[in-house]
Amino acid sequence: MSLVGQSKKKTKSSKKNFAGHLLTENSPFAVQEAYKSLRTNLIFSIPDNKCKSIVVTSSLQHEAKSTTAINLAIAFAQNQSKVLLIDCDLRLPTIASKLAIPEKPGLSNVLVGLRSVGETIYHMTNGFDVMPAGDVPPNPTELLGSQQMHRLMEALNEAYDYIILDTPPVCTVADATILAKFTSGAILVVRQNIATQESVNEAVQKLEFAGSRIFGFVFSGVEDSKQKNYKKGYYGYGYGAAYGKSVQKAGNSKVR
Repeated sequence: MSLVGQSKKKTKSSKKNFAGHLLTENSPFAVQEAYKSLRTNLIFSIPDNKCKSIVVTSSLQHEAKSTTAINLAIAFAQNQSKVLLIDCDLRLPTIASKLAIPEKPGLSNVLVGLRSVGETIYHMTNGFDVMPAGDVPPNPTELLGSQQMHRLMEALNEAYDYIILDTPPVCTVADATILAKFTSGAILVVRQNIATQESVNEAVQKLEFAGSRIFGFVFSGVEDSKQKNYKKGYYGYGYGAAYGKSVQKAGNSKVR
């Protein structure tokens, strides 16, 4: 079953106030290299030829997970892959506003049978597709863990090479851990001066308890003084990627 041909052919540009955060060929070299590195690591982490579905989440709010999810979708699209970005944050969705597309209909409307998949997918000029969150439902966790979601993912897997799921923070609600069973694994976005080592450890424990494979961490908001050192895994303009799951426990101290 191919869903791409049924998709709504909408081409939208991003809002001006977010355009500077989008990955383009004109982005600073360090930013482009950071996302290329992240893309390459994920490609080698999921060698299966079938569709790869990746949860992008964080431990807390305001860690740039949605921005990371959007730019990761762009990075894969630049590699000539068929990519779908789904806003699975049914409580506080932001993907539609960042990309200047209608917020609804979207995922929630598909899950309750009010809209078809083709009515909710938008084609972006950056080369990837987007399914917004849709109407905010009273039972987001139940919807995301439903058989309808499972069947939807199975159908979408036939149409795309990569599916990126932007989810709520792990330490806030259980949505990301519930979606883990539908996906190949997760990456955890960690923002300097917002995430704590305690919150990151809690997020890792919850994802592992749910049986999710954790591909690694993406560090955002890195201080300028640390952006110069590529050996430490930092990349300029606040983006970085480091793979591995070891996080030192140190009370409530901030991640630095």
